[in-house]
Order: sequence, then structure tokens, then C-alpha cells
Amino acid sequence: MKYPDKIIIVTVILIICHPAVGLTGDDPSGETWWQLVERANRNEEYVSALDYLSRIEINQPDNPELARARVTILNNLGNKYYQERDIARARDVFLEALEIDPANFVTLRMLGEISYFSQHLDDAERYWKEALAVKAGDPSLRAQLTKLNKEKKVEGKLNSSSLANFDIRYHGGDSSYDIYDIQSNLLEAYQEIGYDFNYYPIGSIVVLLYTGEEFSRLRDAPHWVGALNDGKIRLPVRSDQLDGDEIKAILWHEYTHSLIKDETNNNCPRWLHEGLAQHEQAKVIPVDVSPLDGAIRQGKLIPLSQLDRAFGFDQSGGAARLAYAEAYSLTEYLLEKYGFWKINVILQELKKGRGWRDVFEEELLMPVSELEKEWREAI
Repeated sequence: MKYPDKIIIVTVILIICHPAVGLTGDDPSGETWWQLVERANRNEEYVSALDYLSRIEINQPDNPELARARVTILNNLGNKYYQERDIARARDVFLEALEIDPANFVTLRMLGEISYFSQHLDDAERYWKEALAVKAGDPSLRAQLTKLNKEKKVEGKLNSSSLANFDIRYHGGDSSYDIYDIQSNLLEAYQEIGYDFNYYPIGSIVVLLYTGEEFSRLRDAPHWVGALNDGKIRLPVRSDQLDGDEIKAILWHEYTHSLIKDETNNNCPRWLHEGLAQHEQAKVIPVDVSPLDGAIRQGKLIPLSQLDRAFGFDQSGGAARLAYAEAYSLTEYLLEKYGFWKINVILQELKKGRGWRDVFEEELLMPVSELEKEWREAI
């Protein structure tokens, strides 16, 4: 149930170039309209920046430098909406920017990303190819296009079923599972897990159900990874390999990742991500914590400062199992001692972009080292 470091999010440059001409028109405060544009843009008040810019554009509608400035601010605004998971508004803003500059690399890349994570793969391919035509040497975009084309060969054959907040893609002719059971599991997860977190994502979540062979071919991950969440929930679903409860447990685990990513703007330490996902998973089937026993006896528990790295794809299966067991154990300790309400406060603070250590020490009123010491003594 691996959760990646982050999805691909393009950081939009906030700086706008100062036009050489056409800055007439002062506001009552004594600042020029352009100074107001620059200040609003620096303060990430992009709607205001666009309004101030329009005051200049009235007298110079054909000034290309003003058009470039508008595209930059629109890209900034679109990126802000995207980071806030307001995908529909982000897409509309990027499309507005594209009308002004059809060859803007940032605009095209972000429209491709929005399309990709909305499972509109043909649109994603088109936007990313156009972006590569602008910036042919971009290695990360080339890699993403290669990945997309690999996925299209499989996912293009899948049936689609939209239900509430889920866009489910599956093999319609596969009798090894019942799509209605999958839908029921996801709806229950949305309600039950949302209740714990007091948070219900509003955007659509793509769920891709592969055969075992398809998942092995596409996952690009070690053998011990049983499902993936890279912005989409990806898992192999075969009743001859997994029973109904196991499938439900995996769906609940991966949905928890989606919820946390959405709630914190993807700013949550890996160990807490995995600990909370296993907490929800454990409502369906027990979590295996047996790796803790040997590690405790041998004094080989992974230090908390290294626990996030222990989930890396370069780790062995044994090391990963220990990392998952530790994350679950520590999270259960926190929930038992402080309650879920405190975890929700921590998640809200993480959403502000703060480091997790600072948040934990402020909310728990103790150094992280003391927290780790208390947990180790408790187990």
C-alpha cells in the first residue's frame, strides 16, 4: 500500500516582468496600477492582481507585455486553486491562460496534469505533447509521457463507473469480483473514514482495478507493494488471490491516503500517512504488527527520524514490513493517548505548510524525541 512522495505538481513562477511602457493611471493611494499588480501578485492575491492589470489593459489592449503578465498571473492563480484541490476552477483558469498564449509551457503542463489525474488520458497526452514542442528537453515531462502511454494500453480498455466521488475503471468482463461490492466498499469508506477525520473530499477520486499481471507490469515498484496511490488508487483485484475483506481493507487503506493528501495539501509525514491508513484498514482486517517483536528484542527499531525513508522503494520487504508496523504502533499510541480530535488538529496545521516536527511539538507540548521515548517504553 505504498504512498509516493508527491504527485507531479509544477511550481509556477510568481515573478512577473515589468513592462517597459504603458504604466499610466494612478490609483488614489498614489501607487501606479502596475505597482498594485506587482504587490498583489507577490502577496498571492491573484484575483486582485488581475483586476489591477485590467485597468492598464483598458488603454493598451494590444500590449504584448501586458498579455504575458496576465498569463503569468493566471498560471499563478490556477496553481493556487490546484494546490487547494479546486480542480474545476484551476482548469478554467489555465484554459483562460491558454487562450491568450497557446504555447505557454506551464499552462500546457498543468492542463495535462489535471487531465491525467482526472483520467482524461487523451487530453493529457495532447497537452503534454504540445508542452514538449515548446520545451523539448524537459526530462520529467518525457518520462511522464512514457508512463502515460504505457498506462493507456491497459486503461484504455477498462470500463467506467462513476459513483458519488469515485471514478472507477474496471474490466467489465471480469467475473472474479463484483463491481457493486467495490462501489459499496468505497461509499462506506467515504462515510466512515470521513467521520473519523471530519473531512470529506469534494473532488473525484480515480480508482483503477487491474488484473495481477497488469498491476505488476505498470506499478514500477518492488514486489512487496500490493497497491499504489499516486493521486489515483491502483490495485490488482482478483478473488482467487484476495478475498472480499482483503479487497475492502486495501480500498479503505488507499482511500485514507487520498483523504489525507487532500486534507493536508499533501503535507503529511509518510509514517503518519501509513499509520492512519492502517488504522482505518484495521477496522476490516487486523494489521500485522509481528515484525515489532523481533525488532524490540534485538534493539533494531527504526528511529523515528529515519522512519519516513524506510518506506522507500529501495527497501527490502522485511524492512518495509517493520516500517509499516512501527508507523501503525506509533499512530495507535497517539490515538489512544490524545484522541482523533488531536490528530485532526495536527492535520489542519500541516495543511498550512508547516513542518511536522514543529506541529507535533507545539500541539503535544513535548519534544519529538520525548514522544518517541514514551512510545518505545509503552510497547
